[in-house]
Amino acid sequence: MNEHINREESVHGEQWGELHGGYFSDPAIAQPFVDRVNDVLMKSLTDVVVDLGGGTGFLLSHLAAQGLCKGLVLVNLDGSDVQLASARGAGILCVRALITDLQRSDVGPKDKRFLFIMRSVLHYLGEAGLLPVLLHLRSQAGEGEIFVHQTASFEDERDAACLNALYRHMHTDKWYPTVSELKSSLTKAGWRVTDISPAPPLLLTSEELSRRYALGGDDVMRIRNVMAQEFGGQTSVFGALPNGFWAKLQYRIYTCVAD
Repeated sequence: MNEHINREESVHGEQWGELHGGYFSDPAIAQPFVDRVNDVLMKSLTDVVVDLGGGTGFLLSHLAAQGLCKGLVLVNLDGSDVQLASARGAGILCVRALITDLQRSDVGPKDKRFLFIMRSVLHYLGEAGLLPVLLHLRSQAGEGEIFVHQTASFEDERDAACLNALYRHMHTDKWYPTVSELKSSLTKAGWRVTDISPAPPLLLTSEELSRRYALGGDDVMRIRNVMAQEFGGQTSVFGALPNGFWAKLQYRIYTCVAD
């Protein structure tokens, strides 16, 4: 996971808010996730909200700005110093750590009630790392505590295979599950899935992916051609363009309870 963070550091900090058309800093795009978190806060006892892989602190700041976290401790946990530098602000505690190393005592008193939130992080773990991290997160959560995460996942196996092939061709181990695979892993790890709701999809362009993953023009055309051969020129989640390609991540919001 550290390797991915270091590789993408060139787009961390102030530039992160502009990435992918501002997807990760757009209040309207974040609203379905914020609404789900607010629903949980209204129905459960929470003392501490921990954003796992919270980056620049956008989500916590947005929640606070809407008055949804009055009296709560807000913790932004991230492994990137550059991201945390942008996140440090009034009312938000920043903790530098990877989610793989999370210890409950790092983010608040053990006797407090925690709500864990996360947006677009699990794919960093790769296929082999998904279940171990979900198990680790469960080990740090108290019984009945809630974990709300927005994760790219696909109903169609071929769509998942297409995006996973794309990321392999970009020389990254990021991995996207099907909805059934993710539900199965969550259940095995001791998380009971109580709700799955849609979130806005993310349109990816080869131009921005080149910037994020340090791809040259030859790399882009090679990837476009190989993907077109493997999956066809146009699918619901990938399309070839004259000078590159586009791809689409389908996001869903999962609400999970620690059993």
